[in-house]
Parts: sequence; structure tokens; C-alpha cells
Amino acid sequence: MKNAKQHPGFSTVELLITLFIAAAFLMSGYQLYSLIMKEGGEARAQAKASNVAYDYLQRYKTSATNPCTEQTPVNAETINVDGLSDAVVTVAISCPYSASLSVSKIQVTVQYGNPQKTVINATYVKP
Repeated sequence: MKNAKQHPGFSTVELLITLFIAAAFLMSGYQLYSLIMKEGGEARAQAKASNVAYDYLQRYKTSATNPCTEQTPVNAETINVDGLSDAVVTVAISCPYSASLSVSKIQVTVQYGNPQKTVINATYVKP
């Protein structure tokens, strides 16, 4: 006669293996969360810098002259933008086509952060 009583539940080894697997999932989840938060902050800063560059493009679009003359209305001007550290903007108007004197290129460069990152927006206008 066999008199073996089986107890429901986990044995000690099964419990340790389950805890080890759960800890591995928690660690990988934490690393993924940290990466998402870091890259989300970088994307937010890049979007703010791009919005600043677009605003400067719209502001200086009317500064282009006919015939085209090269100029730098804003040269390395420090600006205060919430969420961007050490932000500097430069607006340059150039004449990309020597054959056509009526087309101007307006380029806005926004540099921010440490290490420094750069966002460049440009457009062509015919005044």
C-alpha cells in the first residue's frame, strides 16, 4: 500500500525559480521604462527647438529682399525657452542661385543642450 500525501502548492525550489523569473521581468521592465522616459525627454526638447526654428522662419520670411542680398539678421542670440538649456539661435538669409537673383533661402539654426544638439529649418522665398 502506498501512502503518499501530496500537498498542494509550490515546493521551495519552484518558488525560488518563480521569484527569479519575476525579478528578471521586473528588471527588464525597469530598463525599458528608463529608456522610454529618457528618449521621450529628448524628443520633447527636439520638438521645442523645431517649433522655435519655425517661429523664427515665419518672423524673418519678410526680411528677404529682391534682388537677393545675403545677410544674418540674428547671429548666435541666446534665447530662453522652457525645457531647452543653453539655447542659441542664428538666422541666415542667403542667395542659393546666382542665376536667379530673386530667390532667397532663409535658414534658422537652433543649438541647445549639453552636449550640444542642433535643429536646422530652412525655406526658400521669392519676395
